[in-house]
Amino acid sequence: MLPPSIDAELTRLRRGAAALQQREPGQVADLIAACRRSLAASVDAWVAASVAAKGWGGFAAALAEEWASGPVPVARSLHQLEHLHRELHAGRLPGLQTIGVDRHRLPPSPGLADRLLLPGLRVLLQAAPGARITAPRRRGGVALVLGAGNVTATPVLDVLDQVFRNGRAVVLKPSPLHEPLVRHFAAALAPLQAADLLAIAPSDHESGRTLTRAGFDAVHLTGSGATWNALRAEPALAAATLTAEVGCCTPALVVPGRWRDGQLQWVARQLARYVAMNGGGTCLAPRLLLTAAEWPQRQQFLALLDAALAAEPARPPFHPSARRHWEAAAGRQARDSVLPPVRREGLDPRRDAALLASEHFAPVLLDVPLGGDSLAAFLGGAVGLVRDQVFGALSAYVFAPPALLRAERSVLDAAIARLPHGTVAINTWTGLGYGLGSTPWGAPPGAADEAGRGQVHGWLGLDGVRQVVLDGPFASLPRPPWLAPPRRAAATLRSLCGFYLAPGSLGLARTVLCAMLPRREAAGSADAD
Repeated sequence: MLPPSIDAELTRLRRGAAALQQREPGQVADLIAACRRSLAASVDAWVAASVAAKGWGGFAAALAEEWASGPVPVARSLHQLEHLHRELHAGRLPGLQTIGVDRHRLPPSPGLADRLLLPGLRVLLQAAPGARITAPRRRGGVALVLGAGNVTATPVLDVLDQVFRNGRAVVLKPSPLHEPLVRHFAAALAPLQAADLLAIAPSDHESGRTLTRAGFDAVHLTGSGATWNALRAEPALAAATLTAEVGCCTPALVVPGRWRDGQLQWVARQLARYVAMNGGGTCLAPRLLLTAAEWPQRQQFLALLDAALAAEPARPPFHPSARRHWEAAAGRQARDSVLPPVRREGLDPRRDAALLASEHFAPVLLDVPLGGDSLAAFLGGAVGLVRDQVFGALSAYVFAPPALLRAERSVLDAAIARLPHGTVAINTWTGLGYGLGSTPWGAPPGAADEAGRGQVHGWLGLDGVRQVVLDGPFASLPRPPWLAPPRRAAATLRSLCGFYLAPGSLGLARTVLCAMLPRREAAGSADAD
């Protein structure tokens, strides 16, 4: 924890940042490897503490979710960062594969893991001509990281981003909601503390207000728009570099066309799971469903979606604003202590504009039907609505049947390029854009300041990226861990975390087996195969 004298601690951290500038890439890789080892000793306790803090011990999916949103992306990022710095030490730097005037394909991650566990996934980048991969920047100085309280990986990833992508030392001010996790964060990041690159402040709100006046070179926030407005108005931060990820009213476009019954059911199940994950408390959960009002299969799809939402268990809210947000978005009072995932229908973009103009941190999907009797007309109306009335610029979903994707790909690509979001997922989870680590995440260049500023991750030092497009296979085997039955998902993700922390063929084989082998689920579970 920070000592009484903040100035003395900032002096120590500035020394650490200056020393970091002098480290060779191989020495930086050694520091990253030390973080990998310290994380390995704390992951099980981290996940257990997170499930307990949310009061979700009785929910089968919670364990897998906490692995997926906690140690796994941190372990993956450390794995990628170490590989990158080893490559830099050897004088190598990967390049982009150019596939169009402003379209590029990201090089695969090191090893076979992604090809085996994420088969068919393509990562495409919309970037300015001449975009290239660069070595991580070494800006120096000290950054204040104001950590989010919803997803446990976020504050740790934000620290790694500042240290290894920007070359800064860090003061981490965790959210009060993460107080039970602070000792696990500290254990995982102990090598950074020992290298004078990290200090952890108390998690209370008053500490945050005090720290913003302490003279930092940079401040990064993952949090609310109100806090972001306060940071931009703080005179003591006038000369600091300010970046923020402040949420999104995430749209999901289900395009009109001829869908098979099984395809509709699979999309409904995906959407329901993404809405329900973490009790709705993620910035990338679908908040707004856009479909064509005249689509002949619309009512069939909505019935499947409602059934899938009803199959997801209601959970007690862990976030203090969740109940208020649920009632505002659902348009009714919550009847008991848990909040069920639901769809709210009958909304009109003009009458209900206020609901679209902010993020609600609760498992509610706002259903807005749109006019347009053709694919082009629907996409034009959906993109126009999102650009003009919907809050946020982080991510969006597009679901389309494979046959339509093949036949109308150019039409869909043109519409996606007009979406204002930094990450767009086609037939997959936008959380991949956050968790892959190699792709930049955040409000894209040119977004309104109210939607946030700057991007995190993108460990490869990608410059000029306007949009990341995650093009997923419509269905794959093995099933992605975030959509697998709970016990299989938890085992797979725990094994995957171990593989990233200690890469090897045996660990990879164990992970693939966990993903492929069936596990018996409780009778009646919504997740049963």
